[in-house]
Amino acid sequence: MQQLNLYRFYELGSTLRRMFCAKAQQHVANMFGPLADAQNVLDGFIKGEVFALESSKADALRLQSKIGAIFNRYFIDPATKQLRAGENQDPVDAHDLNMIHGLLDKFEQSLSAELALLPAFLAGKRGIYSTTELADNAQAVFSDHLRKTIPAAAQTEFNGAGRALVFGMGTAAAVHMLRAVDMMLRAYYEAFVGGTASTKGERNYTMYLKKLAALLDDEDATNKPDRRVIQMLIQVKDHYRNPLLLPETNLSIDEAMQLFGLSSAVISMMAEQLASRQPVTKVNGNTSRVSAVEEDEDSFDYPLQAAQ
Repeated sequence: MQQLNLYRFYELGSTLRRMFCAKAQQHVANMFGPLADAQNVLDGFIKGEVFALESSKADALRLQSKIGAIFNRYFIDPATKQLRAGENQDPVDAHDLNMIHGLLDKFEQSLSAELALLPAFLAGKRGIYSTTELADNAQAVFSDHLRKTIPAAAQTEFNGAGRALVFGMGTAAAVHMLRAVDMMLRAYYEAFVGGTASTKGERNYTMYLKKLAALLDDEDATNKPDRRVIQMLIQVKDHYRNPLLLPETNLSIDEAMQLFGLSSAVISMMAEQLASRQPVTKVNGNTSRVSAVEEDEDSFDYPLQAAQ
């Protein structure tokens, strides 16, 4: 996705039209700046610096070629290929201006037709997040030192979620965020349980939660996960991950923004604990436990194998 600098379009029009101002048409010397500037700004469009011209590119090239030819005739010495010395006070050839004017009219018409079909949209701010930050750098929601711990693939998914939020695609944003949580959970699981799960059936969200919860309640374990992390992961699973397996489930943009906050918080907490490597073993003097795991054994049921 490319962000357009709309001022460049204004610059293009004002620069090209400056060749026909009253002062520029008085003497050849006055045409140096307008012709040079016109070549430069038109070259940027032709090279795709603003966006890739398609149907209007041929007319842009013809206009650029004529402007260049006239500039060379007036200001470049054919023998030395250098700028001519002194200022040419001769009047501007009206025929040259008419030729440029005709080519400019054709280019403007073709550019107008192409811009009418350009897929440009105005995307509004989402909550407190600016459109630009969400679209280009949603991973900035995580602090610099945490991003060193969060898998690069998870950060990429979070950036995808930001772009989906910008365009109002709540369900798509949720899928990206849940993938990011899954990737971070795997790194978190491997850090506490040790190594990867032995079989494919164990490499899924539900089994990771079960084993982390069991480790949390193991009185002999010295390196334990955070109770709050597991509780938040259960919320993500029950309220967002499992429901999205059903084809009739869709998330509104407001619901997706809620998940954005929850998933960024739980990813940050996992990353923070991995970064510090300080195990959480007790809360208020007591061994931490996860009541949601104890009360509802079936809360880990995950209906679709393909989603593991």
